[in-house]
Amino acid sequence: MESQRAHTQPAQSTSVVPAHEQLGTNDRFFTLYQISGLLLSSAEKPIFAERLQQQFNIDPTRRGWSSNTISYQEMRYIFEHLWLGKNKDRSECLFNHASRINYASFGAISLAAMSLPSGEESIRFCSKHFQTPWSAIPEINRNGGISLLHIPRFYDPELRATLEHFHFVNCFAVSRSHTPGIRIAESVRFTRSCGIGKIALEHYFGCPVFFDEGIAQIDFSRPWLNRPMPPLSSTLRPQAEQQAAMLADHIKDKHSLLQFLQTHLDTIHSADDMARLLGISCRTLARILDQQGASYSILSREVRVTEARRLLRNGVTTQHIAERLGFSDERSFRCAFKSWSGSSPSEYRCGQEQFLHPLK
Repeated sequence: MESQRAHTQPAQSTSVVPAHEQLGTNDRFFTLYQISGLLLSSAEKPIFAERLQQQFNIDPTRRGWSSNTISYQEMRYIFEHLWLGKNKDRSECLFNHASRINYASFGAISLAAMSLPSGEESIRFCSKHFQTPWSAIPEINRNGGISLLHIPRFYDPELRATLEHFHFVNCFAVSRSHTPGIRIAESVRFTRSCGIGKIALEHYFGCPVFFDEGIAQIDFSRPWLNRPMPPLSSTLRPQAEQQAAMLADHIKDKHSLLQFLQTHLDTIHSADDMARLLGISCRTLARILDQQGASYSILSREVRVTEARRLLRNGVTTQHIAERLGFSDERSFRCAFKSWSGSSPSEYRCGQEQFLHPLK
């Protein structure tokens, strides 16, 4: 990025993360919970069910696959055949998926979350421990409630909106199965439409739905956050508490390249910086990114515009944002943000006042 300052060796020490520890698109890391309903529906399609069994050792006619893990590429393959293919009614497909999942569908993590005393703690626990191709980031909004942000872990424009829809539908399906009769959210926001009508989505979510947002998010309602947690049975509680303790001690450290850049925004200002921190050559980094359909400049833009939007609506000054994102001054940041978003930082901030909550 030409507007960014020339980078010198950072003064503070930065731990080097070997390249082989990065999460690639072919590494099996993601659990199948988030597409469990989609897989169950595939059991009604014998040809595709046979392919799943042969290629991924997943038998959708049985529930033993719930503890399996798949790679991002394998997940994409499943979506391409059960969601993105021709002649697919996406509304029917999505809501059919939702009808097949409940709290039990999400396994041990949901069981552990049930041992926590509040809905907010449950959200934070699940967002920290679920192994998904997106980051779920809970933030306090201006009304004192919780907004759950959807931040991609991979650069994939074609699949991004799909993952947002499945993420939020999953949240609602699981929440309703556990706490029926309580309004879950005040609003749901997507970066773009996914071929499903707004009316159908609003009927499902029971609240206003918005498209073309800078960041996809659910704004949870205060009644749902404050709901009394149903007591666990004397049999389930020890299991849930034990699972919670185990998960807290075994948090995965792997990051995708996109996440790695998000984590090191203060020290990575060029492809050279990124390659050096990864312990690989620039040529190797370029080859890895090319295999993932991206480049350093693409990732840099995506990460910085998302972080800028998040910080702007949380009341952070443009000076501090410019420093955080590696710009030489505020003017350079303002020019870059307008080229990214089509609006100035101040215009974007004004349009996000309902979310403003100063970061501490």
